[in-house]
Amino acid sequence: MLRSGILAAWSAAFFAGRVSLDQVVDAVTGDDAPHRVSGAALDGAPLHDVLAAWRRAGGSVRVVLPVAGDVRGVPGPAPFKAAAVEQGEAAVGPGLGIVPQVTEYYPSSAPPTVTWQAFATEPAPVDFVAVTDAQYELTTAIRESASALLAADVAGGVDDIADALSDARRAGERLDLPPGFPPRAVALVAQAERLQAVLDLAFADPAGGAVDRMGMAARTSALRPLATAVRRARLAGYNAEARD
Repeated sequence: MLRSGILAAWSAAFFAGRVSLDQVVDAVTGDDAPHRVSGAALDGAPLHDVLAAWRRAGGSVRVVLPVAGDVRGVPGPAPFKAAAVEQGEAAVGPGLGIVPQVTEYYPSSAPPTVTWQAFATEPAPVDFVAVTDAQYELTTAIRESASALLAADVAGGVDDIADALSDARRAGERLDLPPGFPPRAVALVAQAERLQAVLDLAFADPAGGAVDRMGMAARTSALRPLATAVRRARLAGYNAEARD
């Protein structure tokens, strides 16, 4: 579950008056224990307070999905950028960025606990990704990555864990996006989440169908452009209603 993405999508619907503040918090929390905030002036506050502060400040909320070497759209200061890169996601609103820190209790049945680390942020250029552009880039990356995997003869591996792969392919069915969200964005997010789940499985098994280090390197190289396209598709989809 991309909590920052769900937060961005539902925040846009909240600011537009289509959903209530409680509905946003319920969607983001899902099956977690109640979320809390740590740091900045909201230390110890519930998530409600962050949303209310963003609404009073005006503007929009965006998800950012930085990775090492690509922090486009992520505002300063440096500690916020570092925390966002470490977790791979964050939500950014007017003057404030929050990064989810999730604690799982597997195999216990206790729900995950989520603390959003808050930072006062500086203005930064928006990393805008259009839904249509992201869909085209994703389609191209799927085709090119598949061709590269076949050419390197390292396309196998993940299919050996059929149950996990089947569950990954259903990832897009578990979306909880707000009413009235753009249909093309819904479809893009669903496809991107399915592919992300499959990529998570693929990267968890670095050998895959490879039989040596050269094959493993070729497999990783073939999947890398797809991983980038999936990340950009998630950005475009979840941020589809964010105002620039």
